[in-house]
Amino acid sequence: MTGYKFKCKDIGMKCDFEVKAASSRDEAMQIATVHAKQAHKMDTVPSDVAAKISAAIKS
Repeated sequence: MTGYKFKCKDIGMKCDFEVKAASSRDEAMQIATVHAKQAHKMDTVPSDVAAKISAAIKS
């Protein structure tokens, strides 16, 4: 599988959500942000959490 990947567990969340094969880092970040808002009830994603997500995205 190619592309960019992210798992909530990679930033310490007790959540099985994964982004798989996003075409870009930005796409992976957008998908993870939508997930955080919907599943984790975040109105906005705090900058520290966004930084953790960004750092955890793997290619």
